[in-house]
Amino acid sequence: MVTRDMKPAVRRFGRRQAIGVGAGGAFAAVLVACGASSEPAAPAKPASTSAPVSAASAPVATKAPATEPTKAGAAPAVPAVAAKGFANPNLIVSADWLKQHAADAGLRIIDSRPAADYEKGHLPGAVNLPVVETFDPAQAKNLPDTKEKLEALFGQKGIANASRVVIYDNGKETPAARLFWTLEYAGHTNVAVLDGGLKAWAGSTSTDAVSAPAATFASKLDPSKLPTKGQCALAIGDPTKVVLDARSPAEFRGEDVRTKFGGHIPGAINIEWTENFGSATQLREPEVLAALYEAKGVKKDKEVYALCQTGQRSSVSYLVLRLLGYPKVGNYAGSWVEWGNDEATPKTQGA
Repeated sequence: MVTRDMKPAVRRFGRRQAIGVGAGGAFAAVLVACGASSEPAAPAKPASTSAPVSAASAPVATKAPATEPTKAGAAPAVPAVAAKGFANPNLIVSADWLKQHAADAGLRIIDSRPAADYEKGHLPGAVNLPVVETFDPAQAKNLPDTKEKLEALFGQKGIANASRVVIYDNGKETPAARLFWTLEYAGHTNVAVLDGGLKAWAGSTSTDAVSAPAATFASKLDPSKLPTKGQCALAIGDPTKVVLDARSPAEFRGEDVRTKFGGHIPGAINIEWTENFGSATQLREPEVLAALYEAKGVKKDKEVYALCQTGQRSSVSYLVLRLLGYPKVGNYAGSWVEWGNDEATPKTQGA
């Protein structure tokens, strides 16, 4: 399910002001604040319904000859040509590439949308793993679940450490990026997102429920992918770090208030998550994205902390920075729902 932020209460501030306590100075660390996608997509056109099938025997869309043959049991190689010229092209695949490689050994296609959307039509052979199933139900901030529960969940969906995982949602949404971040946080090293999502597929879909053979996934949680509130506080005034806020400008300025306090972390840089997409559902060209972040002061030589309202919109920013080759980037999953409800955290209103 594409989680939505709660209906905001709107307050307006006529001038820039600081609230709270804490270190002052420019916020050089990049923190991406986020929430959920605000744009539900139309479901794919369903095919005829039939009995559940296994991922190994699921039908595949019309398939051109693979250009990169793979050995049985091994994860397929990444595209030989850099996708869109990104620094890390293995983190994204095109619809054409997926059509050619859908039957590759070791490939696991994951539909991160809600079960209701999956049932209406999904990519042939795709296993449904709604991103909300990765959240920790004991926490109110959409934080990832425990190590043990993530291992069990991924294993149930047929994701092994050696699997080549391709995730998709409807396109220009947050679930695929959030699941991508969660898998990288859990230590998976071969994950990609389908550029443009289901809307860019332009191929046949299926309504068959796909079950994957159980797999073993041993996680190795990477704390650098999940910065904390304390780390974000220490980033204020640190020239080696930058906080990237992926929320809307109105949320950033403190006009659209969705927690006890509005505004943003002092020194944070605001690049709304939707700026990463073009007019359709695909990401913008890499040179355009690189120029966007560089111009705003989000530099590769800094450690970036991305945030939003609940760590979902900011996961898109995380994905884009990983594609662009940023070596140090994390997603503050606690985001503004944690920071904005804490009376002790410093907050600033205005642009």
